[in-house]
Amino acid sequence: MSLKKDSYYEELESKGYYNTIDKRSKDYREYKQWKANKIDVEYEEIKSNIEKNNSSRVGLGDVVEKITEATGIKKVVKSVVGEDCGCDERKENFNKISLWRRRKVRCISKEDYRWFKDFTKGRVTRYNAEQKRRLTSIYNHIFRTNKEVSSCPPCLNNLVKNISDYIKVWDSK
Repeated sequence: MSLKKDSYYEELESKGYYNTIDKRSKDYREYKQWKANKIDVEYEEIKSNIEKNNSSRVGLGDVVEKITEATGIKKVVKSVVGEDCGCDERKENFNKISLWRRRKVRCISKEDYRWFKDFTKGRVTRYNAEQKRRLTSIYNHIFRTNKEVSSCPPCLNNLVKNISDYIKVWDSK
């Protein structure tokens, strides 16, 4: 099955064509395959952006090291003390200080990403128990929190907003 250009599917999708055709037709099957491929590509892009960002974190130890290199202090200390001056251990300890570390986010799983994309297609005013549990689970996984499942609609709307913002940020990098 050869897929057509993205613009073909996007144009027909915007006109609502796929809502009206027979779901068993070849055209609809191609559309569903294109949609699944598009979501997979978006997911892989988000995943790589998160991995890049998490590997490039800067802590207090990194800042101190850059300052000592720029001012020449590091060269003086190495020439006076020798190679093992304890700078590397200090750098690691400084990097562990939580005030200087931003919390690393986790990558959303492909299954959760697909579920969330489908979930946010329509406007939701009421959440069923499964949606509440799933949203809370996704949020806790991404942001490394332990929030409890809530039945408060504004709280759930906030979870949806935060997850959407997370996806927008990593989708655009």
